[in-house]
Order: sequence, then C-alpha cells, then structure tokens
Amino acid sequence: MGRALIQEWAEYRSQSLEVHPRWGLVALSGVVVLETYALLIETWRAILAGWNARLPYATASRIWFVSNLGKYVPGKVAQIGTMAVMANEAGVSPVAAAGSALINALVNVAVGIAIAVITGWSSVTLRSNGRAPLGIILAVLVLGGLLLLPLLTPQLISLVQRLSGRQLGVGALPRRSIVYAIAGNAIAWIAYGLAFQLLVAGVIGQAPGASNRYIAAYASSYVLGYLAVFAPGGIGVRDASIAATLPALGLATPPQAAVVMVASRLWLTVLELVPGFIFLATRKPRRSPSTTTRDGST
Repeated sequence: MGRALIQEWAEYRSQSLEVHPRWGLVALSGVVVLETYALLIETWRAILAGWNARLPYATASRIWFVSNLGKYVPGKVAQIGTMAVMANEAGVSPVAAAGSALINALVNVAVGIAIAVITGWSSVTLRSNGRAPLGIILAVLVLGGLLLLPLLTPQLISLVQRLSGRQLGVGALPRRSIVYAIAGNAIAWIAYGLAFQLLVAGVIGQAPGASNRYIAAYASSYVLGYLAVFAPGGIGVRDASIAATLPALGLATPPQAAVVMVASRLWLTVLELVPGFIFLATRKPRRSPSTTTRDGST
C-alpha cells in the first residue's frame, strides 16, 4: 500500500482536485453507522444469550461503546478485555463475558474478510493476476471455521476447567448464537459499506461505481487496520488502504481518494469516540442480577 501511494504521488500532483461537498449525505452516512452500531450491540446480546446470560440493552450499549475505545490502544487486546470485565461487573459470568467478547471479535473480523472477498470478487480477480479463487477458498474456510465454533467450545471449556480446577457451570455455545453473530455482522459490514458510499458522495459530490465496490473497499481497509495490532484504531494502515483502493477500483481519482481518506478518518473517529465518551460521562447503571446458567448455577 505504501508502495502504491509512492508510485502514485506524481499522479496526485498532476491532477486537479474536484470536490463538491454535500453535507446532508455526510450526516446521513453517520446516521447509518450509528444504526449499524445498534445492530451490532443486539448481535452481541444474542451471543450472550447463547450462554443464558442477558443484559438490558442500555447496559449492553454502555459496555459496547466504552470498550470500543480500547481499539485506540495498541494491541487491540484492551477492547476485548474491557468488554469482558465490564460485562462481568454487570452480572454476566466470567466465561460468558470473556467468551462472548472474544467470539464477537473473531466473528466480526472473519465475516469482514469474507464480505470483502465476496463483494470485491471482480476487483480481486483484476488485482491478483487470476489468483482470486484463493480468496474465495479463504472466505469459505473462515466461515466454515466459524460454524464449527459451537462444536469446539465444549472442548475449550473442558480444557479451562482442567487447568483451573474449577467447574465453570457454563454449557456449550448453541449453534444459533454463531448463526446470529454471522448474520448480524454480515448485515453490519454491508451497512458500513453503504454508509461509506454515502460519505464518498457527500465529500466529493458523487459516488461512481456499484455499491459492492464500496463495501469491499471499506471492509478490506477496516479489517487490515484492525489486524495491524501496532496501529491504534488502524491509523495509517486503514487510511493508506482507502487511498490506494478507491482509485484502483475506479471509485475516485487519487486526489479525491486522499480527501476521502482524511474525511473517513475524522468521520469514523468521531462516531467511535464521542458515544464512548458520552457513556463514560454519564451515570453508570446498576449492576444486573446474577445470571443463571442452564444447570441452575449463578
């Protein structure tokens, strides 16, 4: 990506920059993102329900937005750890709290990879010199691995019980929870991509090209930024990917892509940080009653 930016620097300087901002579309893109957050919170609650652990929506929203601030700490572990700790403090069992946070992160990234490959199939074919089938194989393996999670969780829980010498009192994760997680995250990635298309149209005044290309550009760039554990919030990696991908997909000129790159970083940072800070500034809700597991323990 860095090489692509360097090679295209001359093109950046040689082309004129044409942008015609449409602020209503920028605002609408933010609304779509916030609605997508609401969907992801409900998806996490569905994962928790698989362990018979339930949180009020307001409590789950607070945990989700505050823990989301952890992605701006290098390593990305803070986000998962904060979600697990806050859920446990709200009355969720330790295993359900930690397990749901981990599975939520794994499913989100894995589905993002699959969505990027599927929606960007034609672009992958063009950019990979005919090796696009490898991407489809990767997507199938990722989704297949996710569907196997319900079968693997009993073994993982048994291993933890043997190592800790404690009975955790938590049953296996039902397959429907993984299905809910996959479906919720798939819809969320598509919605993110459509919001990104609205943002591009709002920033440069137009959004040429099919929606699937915007979905692929956003999903691939975001996942790369997330997987770059050294980069808080994916700063640099995700931005460079957007700047390189939009011109490659014919969605913007290099100068326009640079403007979108900056606008996208500001847009997403505000939408991620502001809700989290608002929840931090508001009164913490009361602790939920202890959650009862399938075997009657608490």
